[in-house]
This record gives sequence, C-alpha cells and structure tokens, in this order.
Amino acid sequence: MKGFKQLLLLMTISTTLTACNSSSTLPPPERLPGSWMISSIQDNPVIANSKATLVFTEENKLSGSASCNNISSSYSSQNNTLKIAPIATTRKMCAPALMKQEATLLQSLSKVKRFQLQNGELSLFDQQGSLQLKAKRI
Repeated sequence: MKGFKQLLLLMTISTTLTACNSSSTLPPPERLPGSWMISSIQDNPVIANSKATLVFTEENKLSGSASCNNISSSYSSQNNTLKIAPIATTRKMCAPALMKQEATLLQSLSKVKRFQLQNGELSLFDQQGSLQLKAKRI
C-alpha cells in the first residue's frame, strides 16, 4: 500500500509539472497596437499599391493613410469594443479612384464599434456586426 501511495504522489507531481511547462509555450495574445495594411473595405479589395494603412499606438492614438491623405485621431478600446474619435485628414487631391476609396474608408472607420484579431488579421465591425474593414499586420 505504501508503494501505491508513493507512485500516486509521483504521478501527481509529474502531471503538475507537465501542465505548468506546457502553458508557458502558448503564444502571447494578439493586441491592437501596431501597424496594419488595409486589405479590404466593405468586402471590396483595396486598389493595388494604394497603401491604405492604420497605426494604433499604445497611447491610444490612431494615424495612417486613408489611400491618399494622412489621417489622425484617437481611440479607446475595452475587450473587443473600439471607439474612434472624429478623424482629421490632410487635403491632397489624388486620382478619382483613390479619392473614392478614401471616402469609403473614412465612412467605414466612422462606423466601427468592434474589432477582432485572428492570425495577424484585424477585422473591424459596425454596430450591426457588418464587416467594415480588414487589415493585415505589417
């Protein structure tokens, strides 16, 4: 009986050590801060080489390029909710297609209420759950 108790204790210790060791190999959770290249706006791919980007900082600042003009704002997030303050933009004129894409992008950003991060991809959704923007971490 004494040998059985020792074996049981040894198995318990071994299982505990294995469980502690395996939890440390999990990748860190994905986070919103960083640079993102927009790949689609309202399920439409962006114009090739349009360089539509978003940069979220740890200090809750948002900047980037809306396709032609630079953008600047602030944001707040809690869990997966996202609130973007009114966006300031520069006022350059670009090709009509880029200007149209930019207007759609800015309109989409103003609707964003929630985000999802998965495998280095950022998805931004409106209040109704409709996908507004997709971006990849750069």
